[in-house]
Amino acid sequence: MTDSAAVRTTYTTRDPEAAREHLEAACGAAVRMEVRLAAGAYEVTRIDAGPFALTELCLPGRLSTAFSPAGLLTVGCLRSGCAELRSGDRSERLGAGDVCLEGRPEEARTLVSEDLRISSVLLPADLVERAADDLSPRRSRPVQFTGLLPAGPRMAALWQRTADFARGAVLTPGGLCPPVAGETARLLAATALAVFPTDLDIGPPSADLRDAGPETLRRAKAFIEANAQHDITLAHVAAAAYVTPRAVQYAFRRHMDTTPLHYARRVRLDHAHTELQDADPGAGATVTDIAARWGFTHAGRFAAAYRRAYGEPPRTTLRR
Repeated sequence: MTDSAAVRTTYTTRDPEAAREHLEAACGAAVRMEVRLAAGAYEVTRIDAGPFALTELCLPGRLSTAFSPAGLLTVGCLRSGCAELRSGDRSERLGAGDVCLEGRPEEARTLVSEDLRISSVLLPADLVERAADDLSPRRSRPVQFTGLLPAGPRMAALWQRTADFARGAVLTPGGLCPPVAGETARLLAATALAVFPTDLDIGPPSADLRDAGPETLRRAKAFIEANAQHDITLAHVAAAAYVTPRAVQYAFRRHMDTTPLHYARRVRLDHAHTELQDADPGAGATVTDIAARWGFTHAGRFAAAYRRAYGEPPRTTLRR
């Protein structure tokens, strides 16, 4: 996974060996595939979105597929078919609509499937670890996922909505700008930690509560406002405020009833508003270009957020 714009590749074949080779490329791991009953064409699609990737696999017939450890956290949603997943010492039977942790970064896994179509999100292990640091900054070992299934139907639905949002963002014409790609990747990692059971201790340390004061908020806001055009993370904001990421979150919640992420979005929206006021449409300025410059790549969502904030469509501001 790189920091480049989203790149989509699709490969279709009836040759199991060719399908296995493309599975290796798509999943970033060595793959063994045993065909028990062949039926139809295999299709492997991968979208590399920079800090994360999406795959769509169509594996007809009956297969036994073994994946070596890939250093990735892989979360899947079965669109159709059925499968038995084995990862480490855990095994789960899966059907259409199920969400599962397909693979933990350090583990090999085996998938015995029949007429399987599965959509997956691939997250680098270090991205997940940084998200875990935000939740539990004083932990002393890598996060461990203790189950393959979400912690209940609500959590499964949360993952599906988040993955659908990420897929929609990736497929938006023009691609993802770096701030949006980075925020989407962090959202996916944080959601995975919320959805699946882990060994994280996320109780609020008293030191973080003490640090969540007005001075922390002031430093955090100043950093966000000065760096809104960059792909800044919660860790960057915390470092600038000289506190932990959790203390920053507490400070925004306590004093502004919001989150650092929502505040950063509002700052970027304000910058877009100012630029729209100053821009000259006769010189080629467009709402789309200005919005994208500040991290808003979905025109409809930008227009809705802008109207809520300023009481008029962005094109009205630009033309005034």
